[in-house]
Amino acid sequence: MTRRRVRFTATAREHVRLLKEWWQENSPRPEIPGDDLEEALALLSAFPGIGSPYPSSPIARVRRFYLKRLRSHVYYTYDDRELVVRALWHARRGSGPDFGSSG
Repeated sequence: MTRRRVRFTATAREHVRLLKEWWQENSPRPEIPGDDLEEALALLSAFPGIGSPYPSSPIARVRRFYLKRLRSHVYYTYDDRELVVRALWHARRGSGPDFGSSG
């Protein structure tokens, strides 16, 4: 099984930081975001096609993967070598994520 290198955009890093901060302040289990995200990224780096296509993205070939306990989607793109996390966005928000810069 080949695993891709995982890279976060600056926008995605900020989304993760905000989510972890919220959990730290509001949950008796602040480790959940880190644990769930780590598990999802291990799975996605090996099997990136399991996420659903997200055609509403301004970036080509974005897919998303739902994290049940976080009620959030990981938005990402990938190629043979790399999985790029573009956003982490709560599923109940009224609109999709702002992907920021495409880098």
